[in-house]
Amino acid sequence: MSAESTHPGLRALIRRGLHLENIEGLSAQELARRRRRSVETLIGVCWGLIVLKTFAVVWLVHHYAMPFSPMWVIGPTVTMAFVGTSAYYWLRD
Repeated sequence: MSAESTHPGLRALIRRGLHLENIEGLSAQELARRRRRSVETLIGVCWGLIVLKTFAVVWLVHHYAMPFSPMWVIGPTVTMAFVGTSAYYWLRD
């Protein structure tokens, strides 16, 4: 069973959101620019999810009085996201 047959609507939505639907007749430079923009959009969305996760973790730890600091969860997440984002921008061009 292929990925296309399981969720064709979701796949089309993602391709449309990242502007991947029509690539015929584009130069190599324009394709690279679109791919770069798509990846940078994805990075932005992921950072937004990290921010939401940060607020959720802080709230949950304080609400349920968990006996550890929320930084034990937030610290590694933000550190690895920063390393990955930095590597992308450093090696991008």
